[in-house]
Amino acid sequence: MFIKVEPAEFFMYRVILVFDLEGPDSEDQEVRDYMAEWELEPKYQRTGDFEGRNSELMQFGGCYLGKHLGRMSEIQRGHVERELIAAEIGRLLDGAVVVPEGRREEAVRQLVEAFHRPEAFQAGEDGMLEASLDAGAVRDAAREVVAGLGGGG
Repeated sequence: MFIKVEPAEFFMYRVILVFDLEGPDSEDQEVRDYMAEWELEPKYQRTGDFEGRNSELMQFGGCYLGKHLGRMSEIQRGHVERELIAAEIGRLLDGAVVVPEGRREEAVRQLVEAFHRPEAFQAGEDGMLEASLDAGAVRDAAREVVAGLGGGG
């Protein structure tokens, strides 16, 4: 999901939520569920091209979304953080800890839960969010997880 905020008339703003229909992001369903739970209905809705991708676009008034925009942003950030941590854990485990085939996904899921903390993130040189984890701590925790899953390590 991509959140686009743009100015509207009379010092107001509009919010456009863009959902990529060809390659949904991990947060898309949770955001859609949140909108359904709170009965949030877009002012305008259409399907079409957005930056070369077939997308669903939903337009809302900024005041209408209010606090909900913050919650949707939190949902999105949480998914991005978990994806960043999972990638960093995968990088740190490769060649260092043997995870039995078929157990890697569960092992990484448990490690993501263990290491998903605010202090695990920082802005990179390009200003983008990145995960920074202690390699030794991740590898030690991975060995414990693998042992708990009944594998070697």
